Amino acid sequence: MEKLLLLLTMSLPLLLTGCGYDEFEGRFISADGNVSYEFQPDGTLEIIQGEDITTADYQYKSREQTIKLLGAQELPTDTLAVEDENHLQSGDLILTRGVDYAMLTDTTWIGSQGQYTFALTFTMTEQGLETVSELVSYYDENMMYLSQTDDSITRLDGNKLFLDQSQYTVSDVTQDSFKISIGENSMVLEKQPKGTEITIRDGYQAIDDQL
Repeated sequence: MEKLLLLLTMSLPLLLTGCGYDEFEGRFISADGNVSYEFQPDGTLEIIQGEDITTADYQYKSREQTIKLLGAQELPTDTLAVEDENHLQSGDLILTRGVDYAMLTDTTWIGSQGQYTFALTFTMTEQGLETVSELVSYYDENMMYLSQTDDSITRLDGNKLFLDQSQYTVSDVTQDSFKISIGENSMVLEKQPKGTEITIRDGYQAIDDQL
């Protein structure tokens, strides 16, 4: 009996692997930035375009690097190829990894560009993804800096990240960084432990916030 139990214990992982279905999750965005495919680890999928939401199930086969889509509603495709960890494709349909609520929750992201450093800290609450943002502006002429903070609720829509009324375009997403753009300005934010503070540049003194 003990040998039988040992055999079953050793065989079970192989049997599960043999089914070919593995966990897959993430939020992937269409090339035009308007449609998101949101994969949950429980095997469900939401295809979101504006107010329209199509639900489906999916099966991820890691050995074949394919995702089979199954739904009662008509779907744009029934199979997606996993090109790499950040890209899915089916014919002319190309999906690129975007930020999702799970990767943002309980994290801080900090980036610098020119005379500015920007930080976002995310916390999931009953109201949504609450966000504390801080913008530090540096003034070389008098070696001063101004720190401005704000509270908002983050909303994701396609390749857009909304902080209340401010709309950022998100691109170049990895697990540890992403780029935000607004107008002609862009900045790469890198993942930090939640609560990490902006390190002020050496030699700069704070300006009164009312200036």
